[in-house]
Amino acid sequence: MQVGQYEFKPTLVPTLAFLVLLPVLISLGLWQLDRAEEKRGIERSVQEAIEKDPLFINTAEASDLVNNVYRPAEMSGRYDSKRQYLWDNKTYQGRSGYQVLTPFRLEGSDMIVMVNRGWIPILGRRDQFADISVSEDLQRVTGVIKNPSNTIQLANRLDQKALKFPHVVQAYEPVVISSELELAVSPILFELAPDEGNGYVRDWQPYYGKIGKHLGYAAQWFIMALIAMFLYIKLNTKRVDSNLKA
Repeated sequence: MQVGQYEFKPTLVPTLAFLVLLPVLISLGLWQLDRAEEKRGIERSVQEAIEKDPLFINTAEASDLVNNVYRPAEMSGRYDSKRQYLWDNKTYQGRSGYQVLTPFRLEGSDMIVMVNRGWIPILGRRDQFADISVSEDLQRVTGVIKNPSNTIQLANRLDQKALKFPHVVQAYEPVVISSELELAVSPILFELAPDEGNGYVRDWQPYYGKIGKHLGYAAQWFIMALIAMFLYIKLNTKRVDSNLKA
């Protein structure tokens, strides 16, 4: 095909490469746009949950808890001060530490809800812990329902007889905790409200879907598609000398 003094005459190999590469780049860009829209949907769901009235956990079904992540909640019961967990590898303002996970036995039930009471620093040695004792009197606490994304299962973590409290863990494992406490443990995690007593540093961060990151990635893929198209046309287009005659 000739336009003016320029002739577009593609060869086989570059054409095949271009026909394979271009759809891939465009599909990757569209995939990132889909991811951004998915995160928008999650953000809308989170905002709707935040705006709901507090859910009273004592009378809620297990499915209600899992389906109401980020919703404010209340519950009545007693802390188990003698069997607490320290969630390792948690930082605050550049300092290493733990988040304190305390079993909370619901009033009138054998169900345990683990309460994240906030962050404490490492005291310098990992075999020394701050005093995290808490009153075991009957009380009502408020907070937010969470479902940690890094929940994993590490069955038979260590010998039950060797278990000492507070026990340091690397992940929130409700099934394993249930086995260790010999009580049913809810799969959700209860983040203690910042204005509640018996807590530590609670700079809870809201859900952030990083929509801008996905839009940026999409733009990069689409730009690469345009560059591939430009190079394909440029490398297969030559200027025709009008003075040459067949």
